[in-house]
Amino acid sequence: ASSSRHRRESWRFANFIFQTTASSSLFSYPTKHSHRSFVFGSIMEDEIELKTAPADFRFPTTNQTRHCFTRYIEFHRCTTAKGEDSNECERFAKYYRALCPGEWVDKWNEQRETGTFPGPL
Repeated sequence: ASSSRHRRESWRFANFIFQTTASSSLFSYPTKHSHRSFVFGSIMEDEIELKTAPADFRFPTTNQTRHCFTRYIEFHRCTTAKGEDSNECERFAKYYRALCPGEWVDKWNEQRETGTFPGPL
């Protein structure tokens, strides 16, 4: 019962925020076709588009740990195959940076440098 009450209160708060800031020119809210894309504009009309990694059918559950690890490995495999400066690898970098906690990435980078990384690179 307390869980459903908490959910209702969270939705009320989210609706309050959307309703009170909807007229503001600082935010553009996602449409039903771009539910994972948020655009934040400043007063000077500069826009930065923030996106999360796209859904991946290999990871259908809500736990994204394996998804994060796989994207990290895909990025490093790509840079090994195509070079450090390859633009093709940048999307994998964006994905793992969006999914993985910074502490994990720091630890994995250390492990790669010392040759103790547990994954296949």
